[in-house]
Amino acid sequence: MKGFFDKAQLQTPYRSEKGILSCVSCGLYKTAITPKMKPYGKFEKGIMVIGEAPSEEADEKGKPWQGKNGRIIHRKFKQLGIDLFEDCVSLYTVNCRPIDEKGNNRQPNDHEISCCRQKVIAAVKQYTPKLIILLGGAAISSIITGYCWRGSGKGGLNIWRGWNIPDRGFNAWICPTFHPSFIERQEEENEAHVIWTQDLEQSLSKLEGPFPSYKNEAECVKITYDVERVLTTILKNKPEFLAFDLETTGIKPYNKEEHKIVTISFCYDENFAYAIPFPTEPRLLCLLKRVLTHPKIGKIAANMKYEDNWMTFLHGIEVHPWVFDTMQAAHILDNRPGITGLKFQAYVQFGTPDYDSDIKPYLHSKYPNIPNKIMDMVKDPGLFKKLLLYNGMDSLITYRLAMRQIPATLAAHRARRKK
Repeated sequence: MKGFFDKAQLQTPYRSEKGILSCVSCGLYKTAITPKMKPYGKFEKGIMVIGEAPSEEADEKGKPWQGKNGRIIHRKFKQLGIDLFEDCVSLYTVNCRPIDEKGNNRQPNDHEISCCRQKVIAAVKQYTPKLIILLGGAAISSIITGYCWRGSGKGGLNIWRGWNIPDRGFNAWICPTFHPSFIERQEEENEAHVIWTQDLEQSLSKLEGPFPSYKNEAECVKITYDVERVLTTILKNKPEFLAFDLETTGIKPYNKEEHKIVTISFCYDENFAYAIPFPTEPRLLCLLKRVLTHPKIGKIAANMKYEDNWMTFLHGIEVHPWVFDTMQAAHILDNRPGITGLKFQAYVQFGTPDYDSDIKPYLHSKYPNIPNKIMDMVKDPGLFKKLLLYNGMDSLITYRLAMRQIPATLAAHRARRKK
């Protein structure tokens, strides 16, 4: 194996809890017949297929998707009008075959996935696929939860499969689904087979149209301290739907002496939102009350209970009419746990990258009634501006999401009534 790895590979700067992320640190190359297996396929239709790791047969033959799993994926793709090796390029999350102490196939561990991640990312950037199909949890860990999405509660295959994610970093659709080995273990034509087929059909349909383009959310938020002008503008326009969001000193408002609402944002256009400091003057609070109780302005929120509790308990403003809650709608449309949060929905629906990493430490509090550190942001003009931007982006994404969910929930309701 002398000379197989160059100096840069051996001295990669990436690290994990187990040390430097390199081929030497991983060590799988030592037992592989085909170490560091290359991507394979003519890529005629711009599809990239990422699996878990080479099987024994793939390792022996030096190319992906050999053996039983290979036959399953070849056959399924052929049914869907795709030639796996002509139309796609295939690679693995881990480029060398992982084996157990008996020499049998095993799943790659987190460290091995981390060691290979930069090679996988480099391949994606080199090929610039239109569509990336992730087969199984290891591929999801490598591409989504280990690289593209930095959100909390990352989850595994159960929360990610079936989404067609317009990832802005890769400018490609990312479509996670089951690994063929899982399908192979199921009874023929059971629900897993049906779901797998539906996932792949839906993914391949994304090749037909252009990749979606969304205006950068940060550029859509107008940060202003002219609270009166914002509120009077909303009252003048009387939008049919108004998404709004609060940033507060905690989770629950029931300690009035310590808690307050710090900022508020509004959105009634998919490409524009206001973010303002929360008003404290009585006349401005009266204006805000007129906005939040106007009968012709339907209110939208992501988890409306939160906004409703804070406005009612601290300021006696009973928001109405409430017309839509994106968190509830997400649950109605897909009842899997762990998918209803705004940041998760922002990524899977719009490919919106992480935008709360800088803010999150200030918003976290150990207990619901204990104040967080948001007031530290208020004291620093630069941090306060970041808070307002974050607040505005929340409203903007809530509005965009609602505009997508409203027709979807109506369609789902009509479909259920027909049954």
